[in-house]
Amino acid sequence: MEKTMRINKYIARSGYTSRRKADELIKNGKVKVNGDITYELGLDIKDSDVVEIDGEILEIEEKFYIKLYKPKGYITSNFDPYNDRDLNDLVKLDQRFFAAGRLDKDSEGLLIITNDGIFTNQIIHPSKKLDKTYIVRVSRLLNKKECQQFESGIDIGNSEITSDSRIDLIDKGNKTYKVTIHQGYNRQIRRMFAYFSSEVRMLKRISIGPIKLYDMKPYEKREFNQAEMEFVRKTRG
Repeated sequence: MEKTMRINKYIARSGYTSRRKADELIKNGKVKVNGDITYELGLDIKDSDVVEIDGEILEIEEKFYIKLYKPKGYITSNFDPYNDRDLNDLVKLDQRFFAAGRLDKDSEGLLIITNDGIFTNQIIHPSKKLDKTYIVRVSRLLNKKECQQFESGIDIGNSEITSDSRIDLIDKGNKTYKVTIHQGYNRQIRRMFAYFSSEVRMLKRISIGPIKLYDMKPYEKREFNQAEMEFVRKTRG
């Protein structure tokens, strides 16, 4: 006997969208099963069934979640004709994958590698305000007033204004801070320090929410542990 799965769960497991939005697609006649449009929200899907949305055939793939210590010099992309070194040089997988969030070429540290689009969208969406923490070495220390401005929000150009953040001096001699933000503007931390005429000399991400780099070394990869997988389950809902 073939195993079955509710159609909204099947669509969500494929990574196409969430269960709630899957129900909306079904109600709007966007989903076909074996070539026929279905409006049945409680329909059970068998392994042999073909589910299709707007011409795209859905397939369920086993989700995976990997922590990667990205070294400097690599872009956070699977392919870029203008760069020699990308994620394919760091992650050897025979299936599709992407990074959940960005880390610019000149930065290093934690990246989450996955094939789970729903999880990725949840953790990068600004409304979630998920903390991301970095170790940052700069050319000039900020004074007290500048640190207050840094934390309360500044205009970094391109109509982009930062929201509340946190900055803590952890090594005065080496001009090194620990910075926590929850937005994801392009090169945001570099632009925040540049606002105060301080150049970022080193930038390393050490955490994304509860997912931490810990003692990982450049190029190292680790699969999520049990506690980290619990964060995935809570995030996906």
